[in-house]
Amino acid sequence: MRARLSGLLGRSGRPGKRSVRAVAYAETALALAILVAAGLLIQPQNPGFVGVSPHPFWLVVVPIAALHGSPPGYVAGAASALAYLGLAAAQAGSLADPGLLRPGFLLEPVLFLVAGGALGELRESQRRRERDMLRRQEELESDLQDLAQRYLASVELARELERRIVDQTSTVTTLYEAAKALERLEVEELSPAVLELAGSFVEVESCSLYLLRDGRFVLEAGRPEGAPRPGELDTGSGLPAIVASERRTATVHELLTEPTPGRLARQPMLMVAPILSGDGEVAGMLVAERMPFLRFTPAAVRLFTLLGDWASGAFQRALRFRQTRDRNVEDELTGAYNHAYLLKRAEQEVFRSRTYGIPLSLLALRAEDFEHIPEIRLPGVLRTLSLVFRHHIRPIDVLGKHAEEGTFLLLLPHLNAEAADDLAARLRREVESFGFRPFEEQDRILRLRTGRATLSGTAGGARELVEAAVDSLGKGDG
Repeated sequence: MRARLSGLLGRSGRPGKRSVRAVAYAETALALAILVAAGLLIQPQNPGFVGVSPHPFWLVVVPIAALHGSPPGYVAGAASALAYLGLAAAQAGSLADPGLLRPGFLLEPVLFLVAGGALGELRESQRRRERDMLRRQEELESDLQDLAQRYLASVELARELERRIVDQTSTVTTLYEAAKALERLEVEELSPAVLELAGSFVEVESCSLYLLRDGRFVLEAGRPEGAPRPGELDTGSGLPAIVASERRTATVHELLTEPTPGRLARQPMLMVAPILSGDGEVAGMLVAERMPFLRFTPAAVRLFTLLGDWASGAFQRALRFRQTRDRNVEDELTGAYNHAYLLKRAEQEVFRSRTYGIPLSLLALRAEDFEHIPEIRLPGVLRTLSLVFRHHIRPIDVLGKHAEEGTFLLLLPHLNAEAADDLAARLRREVESFGFRPFEEQDRILRLRTGRATLSGTAGGARELVEAAVDSLGKGDG
């Protein structure tokens, strides 16, 4: 697919475009010449096929415009119109013949020109969409490559951390479990893992993590939980001010001239390491609040700094993953939400339904004998079904896809079982009345299978609702 799109993009360059258009013009001239010659041989009294329907010149206009776009479509339409008028004038014997000016006579050449231009523009629009799809694919691939590089960087940091803490009392098993925790791609799961690392390998007894939200560094997690600590850092003074301005790890030694054990015990913070974003800005701060005096050494500071760098890479990777995932919640072919996003929305609607006593139903929708539809026709079938569904649903309804290819899910807030069944019946009738024939057997039309599940009681959640609807596909849908 990518090679095909690249070929289409290559066609948009100037040299390639000129050669393709030259071929289109040559094909137009050759096809018209063949048709004119055939007209002169077959029916010399009517070489322009005046009155013949459909007119043979459509064999030139439609393929040229649909294949080559515009301006070849305009040229094919105009050339066919001129050939038609010229042959008709030659047959009439004079350009001044009143019959040549009749609206019914002029309709055919006008249609040649209009249809050639319209089909050509449609083809050009399709090419632009394909080029946009390729650009988007390349952007996503670039994002994924960046994620891979950051992942490799985090692995290297993990190895460096392993080398530096071999003299610590923690075991290799503990190290492995903590390192695996930082490989997670969910931001919410990283904070406890970072604090666990600080406690295990830097021997910090009390630590916390603050993340930047709306211009403020707000407490995200603390270890141990429940220990007294501020909910927000003051970046106007102390260690947070140094970290915010200089983007480096700061220790209490920079504030105290004589860091005795007693004075250190009274300090609210011993070390603060920055959590940096992808552009190098401070997006969070890792704070060591209390640790044994004899363990507060330059080696511990270096290890704490390394941990901050490692945490920065982990958070950057998780944020990039979230952004990449959020950009791909919709299926490009049908516009329906992907399965993961629909499940997320379903969980929200299940919670809302049980909290406020609102009805909630879900329909599973699938083309009958979907597996027997030729592969080349599947995109058209899926697009057609999506258009039909969107025409009949409300703005609050959510159309998504199931993990099984070809199955749609329709989330219906505020609809009880009876109303959902009525909607399913309407959709089945609408699809059948459409008369779409995608099967190899031309006498078979497309029909829709439906399944319905309605939330009831307190048992089960979004996944159970989806499974119930899919399991009921085709049962009693007439």
